[in-house]
Amino acid sequence: MTMRRVPLLSLVLLAAPAAAESCHVLEQGFAPADDLEAIDVRLIDGARERIDFAAYVLTSTPVIDALTRAAQRGVAVRVYRDGRDARQPRMLAAAIDRLAAERNVEVRYKPSPAPFMHLKAYSIDGRLLRTGASNFSHGGLRRQDNDLIAIDCGRAIKAFQSAFETMWRR
Repeated sequence: MTMRRVPLLSLVLLAAPAAAESCHVLEQGFAPADDLEAIDVRLIDGARERIDFAAYVLTSTPVIDALTRAAQRGVAVRVYRDGRDARQPRMLAAAIDRLAAERNVEVRYKPSPAPFMHLKAYSIDGRLLRTGASNFSHGGLRRQDNDLIAIDCGRAIKAFQSAFETMWRR
């Protein structure tokens, strides 16, 4: 058996992924010190083509208004929500009804008694993924100890889109 010397750099290159993808944090916030509601509104206002939005709770009027404005700009908006949110006040239900009435919006609800749809995430234009602990409610985005992170990371965006499509087809 003959031993062959392999340069150290060759070993490093062999061990490295073929095409290492870089991921970038675009926005990050921690409530209540940061106004996560304002960050969400700013991100949604930047959408040009498509928003896929998964929400356990969606009661934040500024977020609902931003989704409505996006639809009015021609952005395709799909909202997937948990079907158990019957406690929603009538005023907020009316805001969701107005959103759902927009031409470019489709809202679907996860059927009960399936497990909770507990995501608080959305993707914008296939270039941004927003996720975090906060529900899309005024308290969750502004008063509670919660976080939000928006990233540009192809593999994470693709994973979310795949999960979203699976939920959407149910």
